[in-house]
Amino acid sequence: MKLESPIDAASHPAATLELAEAPHTIFQREGWLLAPGLLDRPQIDALLAATDELQRMAAHLERDTKVRRVFFQMQSASGKKGEPAIFPGALRKITSPSSGQPAFDRLRRDPKVLAALQSCGLAAPQCLIDQVNLKLPLVGSGFPYHQDESFLFGDALRRVQQFGGANLVIALDAADAENGGFEVLGRTHQGALIKSTYDTSAAMNASAFDESRRVLAPLAPGDALLFHPRLAHGSGPNRSDRPRRLITLWFGGSGALT
Repeated sequence: MKLESPIDAASHPAATLELAEAPHTIFQREGWLLAPGLLDRPQIDALLAATDELQRMAAHLERDTKVRRVFFQMQSASGKKGEPAIFPGALRKITSPSSGQPAFDRLRRDPKVLAALQSCGLAAPQCLIDQVNLKLPLVGSGFPYHQDESFLFGDALRRVQQFGGANLVIALDAADAENGGFEVLGRTHQGALIKSTYDTSAAMNASAFDESRRVLAPLAPGDALLFHPRLAHGSGPNRSDRPRRLITLWFGGSGALT
């Protein structure tokens, strides 16, 4: 598995270097790390086929709906959750695709995924949440900067706080600036959780977080980006005629909760 390191976003806003330090050291300092080509083409094709099947299941939906333990969130005109879809079947997010498609269930325990997480310092990773974030061509709205840890509660939050956590996104399509590529705000994981709104119809939570180490990391299908659950991140709208689908996996360390 090849890993790459963040570099100075001010002079190279979307570039990386070969690792010169241990992945764990870089992850702890910067809060994120690239894993190019984490999944191979057959795995991506299987996950795309599984995503297509889930999209077919939701083709008639116009409201956020749970179907057999899979939750479908629709793409509304404003981007806000709970509003009507811009057209039937227009999806913004699929939560728990592993409950509907075996390819996603296997991904939660994939040896390459677990090894990448362990290289960042997370011992015995346990998957807490799996999702597919979809940005439809031309209408897919952005995700404002936020910290994933602020959405955790109960045992999942206790697990991350007690044993550590790491999340990752895996590109199913090429992701770049034109179609709403994934953005990270380096080193924002080093402080406390910041109270911020999550209004998807508004701007990117400008000024809520330190954006001096902002990086938009272009991803090819199969590339992964690992990040700390407290790292601020987000993405812009899809202004292109191409889809942008990302798998998101949230992990916590294993152990007996106290």
